[in-house]
Amino acid sequence: MKSSAPNQRRTLIKNVTITVLTVASIIIIFSEYLLPLDSSQIWTMYGFDLIVSIILAADFTSRLKSSDTKLKFIITHWYEFPAMIPLVIYGLTDSSSVIQSTVGSMRYLALFRLVRLYNLILMIKGSEIILLSAAAVVTIIFGAFGIYLAESPNPDASIHNLYDAFWWAVETITTVAYGEYYPVTFLGRIIAGVLMFAAIGILWTVVALISSKLVERRLKHAGTGIIQDTKDMIKEKIDSIERLDSKELEELVRLIRTLNHSG
Repeated sequence: MKSSAPNQRRTLIKNVTITVLTVASIIIIFSEYLLPLDSSQIWTMYGFDLIVSIILAADFTSRLKSSDTKLKFIITHWYEFPAMIPLVIYGLTDSSSVIQSTVGSMRYLALFRLVRLYNLILMIKGSEIILLSAAAVVTIIFGAFGIYLAESPNPDASIHNLYDAFWWAVETITTVAYGEYYPVTFLGRIIAGVLMFAAIGILWTVVALISSKLVERRLKHAGTGIIQDTKDMIKEKIDSIERLDSKELEELVRLIRTLNHSG
């Protein structure tokens, strides 16, 4: 029992560290598309991303070795394989336009790190609000990149860049639609439908969570009031204990036992 606490602490520190590094690598992916970066800045970020990929691979190998059914582990964690591909591999293909068009676009596979990030947050065992916030962020990012890939090549689309895509995803996940951005392709509408249902699920879960917390707090306060009333009743009976008959004494003992068990 004593050794389990340090092991849990080490596991928690490891998961938090990997979570922070994964978030940083995801920010790097976004930065490459959203910010005007020179070659030295890009290659510096590729170097950091390579370190993150090595750590993710080492963590995957460690968990695979400790797994009883390795084949099942590999099948259930298939999404971690594309997440472990470093961005530097895609950067090396930029010198050829033909390879860039076919292989360079596969860098979106690195976004599978979002799935790994969500699972890490679940393992950290945070509060329900943290988990729902993580689910909302993952949904927004997947929705934004998905709608961007589906809509941007279409000349009739209203979404032409990632800024528009992210704004549309935020509008959709919050069930607020201003109407300036909307999908026109079949794939884009499928992505929009998935995002809408995800938004409904997340919002209803938040509402249910808040309602349950309010009810729990009200019941807790009500329970405290009942206990206090019982204590006051016991004090009154003890103050006049010399005037109590045998039946009232038995009732007093029963109240004291009930109060003791409730504590």
